[in-house]
Amino acid sequence: MASYEASSETQREFCDQHHVAYSSFCYWRKRLRIPATNESTLPSLIELPAPVPDEAPLWRIELDLGAGIVLRIR
Repeated sequence: MASYEASSETQREFCDQHHVAYSSFCYWRKRLRIPATNESTLPSLIELPAPVPDEAPLWRIELDLGAGIVLRIR
């Protein structure tokens, strides 16, 4: 888009010159104009309540990764 903005060509001329489909050019021009969602407005952490120890089921996970390596999570 910077190349197009720096040129004096029309959009169609620019697309023809650079072998870009006009529809693709329009799509990307519109998409790049829309500001990205500001990540600071999105929650970075959603806090979940911790389970009560008496109610929490006991669980264990064991993964055999091969070559004698076993990953155990409790």
